[in-house]
Amino acid sequence: MSGSNRRSSSSASSRRRTDRPARGRRQAPAPRPTRRLAAAGSSRETKSVGRLSVAGLGLTDHRRRQWPPALKWAVVALVAVGLVVGALFVASLTPVLTVTSVEAEPSDHLTAENITKLAAVPDGATLLNVDTGAIAERLAKNPWVADVSVQREYPDRLRITVTERDILAIVTVSSGNVAWYLSSDGTWVEPAKLAGGSGSLADQALALARQEGCLLIRDVPGTVSPKAGAKTTDAPILGVIDYQKGFTKGLADQVVSYSASSEEAISCVLESGIEVSLGDPSQISSKEAVVNELMAQHPNQLTYINVRNPAKPSFRKVSSDSVAQGSGVQAPAADGGGDGSQTQGDGSQTPSDDAGTGDGDQAPDGSPSTQNG
Repeated sequence: MSGSNRRSSSSASSRRRTDRPARGRRQAPAPRPTRRLAAAGSSRETKSVGRLSVAGLGLTDHRRRQWPPALKWAVVALVAVGLVVGALFVASLTPVLTVTSVEAEPSDHLTAENITKLAAVPDGATLLNVDTGAIAERLAKNPWVADVSVQREYPDRLRITVTERDILAIVTVSSGNVAWYLSSDGTWVEPAKLAGGSGSLADQALALARQEGCLLIRDVPGTVSPKAGAKTTDAPILGVIDYQKGFTKGLADQVVSYSASSEEAISCVLESGIEVSLGDPSQISSKEAVVNELMAQHPNQLTYINVRNPAKPSFRKVSSDSVAQGSGVQAPAADGGGDGSQTQGDGSQTPSDDAGTGDGDQAPDGSPSTQNG
């Protein structure tokens, strides 16, 4: 073997010995690769990532993500609400907070006993499971009841407060020779209990109306048939309601009674005893303005005013300046002059058109009027 061949063989053997790991030594593990991750605000800052995976074309950081504070509080609130609702549900099924007392405040026409009986609170009901809406519905079936308040008073009491309907009038119904309560919203409430005695139906109804602080509506047609809790649909009565709501408080408070034989023949009697023929419920403000003007021009002298046509009103008066103020039951009386004293009626009777009325019907200018009452 030539010298060059021996040298080549020796070099190869030497490389093989160098590549072999030394016996008894552990080979050091290869270092894990690191990646340069750009940090916010610095392109040179790097950090090591424990685990990296390829997601699409980029790298995904598998570190634990933090919930936003708002989301944490929302979860806490939901859990708290759930616990409260659960506790209330469980309590509603147990005899805790059982209703042992029902306090009912009496109204003008309903006693505390009436209200409690109508409420019909179930035995064993608790303040948590009692159905206050059902109680209010049962009470609302009574025509007197306009509104109901049911309040829980812990630990064991219900308080019920009833608001009654506002009564507009006592209505005498000729078809049944009875009188009915009528509310301001046009609801028939119930038959009125009259005092009885020798007086006429209208007289007794007028006395009750004064006691209740409401109006009297008389002379309604026989077709009117009231039903408790029902709304009136009769044109004459609806016309009276329109007048009373259309008048200003100053004139409305002076009205004692209405006559409503038909919608076109509505009239009223004032506290002073003056009868006012109104006609159908139109031009209400104009009619009131004429009435007020005539009463101001002829104080304590008028017995009758006709404003069915407010553009052509007429009136009657007595020839005296010393007419006593009426009460709504009797007309003003004159001490002298003209025909003498004139009875206007009792608030329930219309004076006859052919009765003596002093100077007779006149227009506002003093000339005789051709308009009939």
